[in-house]
Amino acid sequence: MDKVSFYNIDYIDASQDLLGNLYGLRKEVFADRLNWKVNVCGDQEIDEYDNPRATYLVGVHTGIPLASLRLINTLHPYMVEGPFRSFFSGPAPKHRLIAESSRFFVDKTRSRALGLERLPLTEMLLLAMHSHGERIGLESIVTVVSQAMSRIVHRAGWHYEILDSGQASPGERVLLLKMPISPDNAGRLQTMIATKGGDHLYELHTAGPRQRSASARRAPQTMPMLTAL
Repeated sequence: MDKVSFYNIDYIDASQDLLGNLYGLRKEVFADRLNWKVNVCGDQEIDEYDNPRATYLVGVHTGIPLASLRLINTLHPYMVEGPFRSFFSGPAPKHRLIAESSRFFVDKTRSRALGLERLPLTEMLLLAMHSHGERIGLESIVTVVSQAMSRIVHRAGWHYEILDSGQASPGERVLLLKMPISPDNAGRLQTMIATKGGDHLYELHTAGPRQRSASARRAPQTMPMLTAL
């Protein structure tokens, strides 16, 4: 079986084809399925934080994107101090060694179509984020999640601190997590991946993939079933 490859791609180095593919997937996830109030332009979900300050982590199998997230250092404008500001009462973290993760998703429909439904893709994407954070010298990553997603992160092995909690809408509680970069968290993520049989089925890269056309990478446009935060 081909491995799932995880790449970190800076916005300024990404091709328009790759970005268009990611933004199209995000529309399917966050606008079409989750019905979030996000900015949609045609068949893409894109916002002001998709800019030269952003880095994307992307999981790819046989040239097809399956998972992604966006990282922005908290010294720059980011979502917790922007659209998520009203959710919380405390101050938004601002530190050069802290980045924010947003637009995290794993496409379950594509993974099943490729015979990868048993792979722990969520844990793999979390480990890719942890490994990238460690490589660039971060101390922690902050993110806004639902209570359900917070449990998924904890079960995956990434232990965290809850900085704040609030409501995104009536009855919809969200948490602001601070996720430390640490050997213990890395070890637990790796152990969970191995426990689920995925330890030899992924690889982490420090550069972007060779570019292919958008038509070659896009899977059929079916409604995805996804893990997202």
